[in-house]
Amino acid sequence: MRFLGPRSISSLLKTALDVVYYGLFAMIVAVGIAALCLLSVPTLAAEVMARMKMVAQINGTQQAILMLAFGVSLSGYLLIMRWTRQVFRTLAEGDVFHPDNTLRLRWIGFGLAGVELYSYASRALAEAILKMPVEPVYGMRAVTAWFSVLVVFVLAEVFKEGARLRAEANLTI
Repeated sequence: MRFLGPRSISSLLKTALDVVYYGLFAMIVAVGIAALCLLSVPTLAAEVMARMKMVAQINGTQQAILMLAFGVSLSGYLLIMRWTRQVFRTLAEGDVFHPDNTLRLRWIGFGLAGVELYSYASRALAEAILKMPVEPVYGMRAVTAWFSVLVVFVLAEVFKEGARLRAEANLTI
């Protein structure tokens, strides 16, 4: 089995990323609709809380804010997925060191860092404003997230060097 080019593992992964991308898009639409429903039907929030057997008392507006915050987080992942799909599209075409992949990988790194920082900020706001107890993020989850960001930035530099070497090789006779 080949790793690059048409009908390879990278093209299979690109197809899987397409499915995840459109699934995320559908989830964002569903979360937006749910937030609108929570805002428009006043008794819906109490009904949802009762059915989920939740002890915390938050009203419909607060639930809608939480849903919208979750939607923003999903939108960050959607952007990351978009850039990742573009990288894998070039891999599936067999063009590994495409010059645009360096920029795409940097954007993926910034996106991952942004989503992680947004996670910290939204947890702090939920705790401060909504008085919701939030489990702190530390340990392996935090280390893994920031390690992933650094790995993506290193990969961006590797792709930059590969693109430079490819351009240099194209100039040689």
